[in-house]
Amino acid sequence: MRTPLDKKTLLVGCLMAVLFCSACQKSLRFGAGPAPTHTLTIQFKPVVDGDSLEYGNTYQNIFGEPYTVSNFKFYLCQVDLLNTDSGKSYRLNKDEYFLVNFGDRNTTRIFLKAVPSTYNRIAFTIGVDSIRNVSGAQAGALDPANGMFWTWNTGYIMAKLEGHSSVSNQPNQVFEYHIGGFSGSDNVVQKVSLVFPLNAAIVFGSDRGTLMTIAANANAWFSGSNPTSIASTPVCTTPGVLAKKIASNYANMFEVLNIVSE
Repeated sequence: MRTPLDKKTLLVGCLMAVLFCSACQKSLRFGAGPAPTHTLTIQFKPVVDGDSLEYGNTYQNIFGEPYTVSNFKFYLCQVDLLNTDSGKSYRLNKDEYFLVNFGDRNTTRIFLKAVPSTYNRIAFTIGVDSIRNVSGAQAGALDPANGMFWTWNTGYIMAKLEGHSSVSNQPNQVFEYHIGGFSGSDNVVQKVSLVFPLNAAIVFGSDRGTLMTIAANANAWFSGSNPTSIASTPVCTTPGVLAKKIASNYANMFEVLNIVSE
């Protein structure tokens, strides 16, 4: 017959065993992964179809409308490298945001660290998530001083394209697309996934580096599934149906042009 001390000892022993097993499972499940020792530099290049985009030069959209660009910016976050053959993926940055501004060359290159592996895709998000949109004034890329925050709407402009066109009916013949909206049906945040050139799989070696050039085609803002004419729609500066249509267009403006890997 067990004494009360025997029962107490048995109970303590069982609890210790459960805690030990739980700790082992957590260790196995959440163990540290490979170190990100590969440096990835992404160079964004503004283009109009096959031509380099220069501010002030005249181009034509799919409607044959002439236009010049004076401002071209977008927010970038949540960069992932993927291998669709193995099913592996790796997120290069968790909470960091980048503002790519083609009027400032210092912002068109971003530097990231990746886990050495073989990849054949890159994915990223264009825009700012809902939490950051309602977190008030922030610093760095999300600083309102960058001209990408609607104080009246408590929200960020996810992407911006401005310029002039002779077909615009606005003062000084401007066109302005300030695309924003983060809540419910107005959410314009876009997830972009790009294949590598020739569908190649690229080895990202340990303690090595890769330069990836990605084009951003301004003409995509006017084409795609929602063709948008400057003559009929020279301005979009509020969340809503039109902003979602233009965001759906520019989600297709990206293409990996070149990858140079050590």
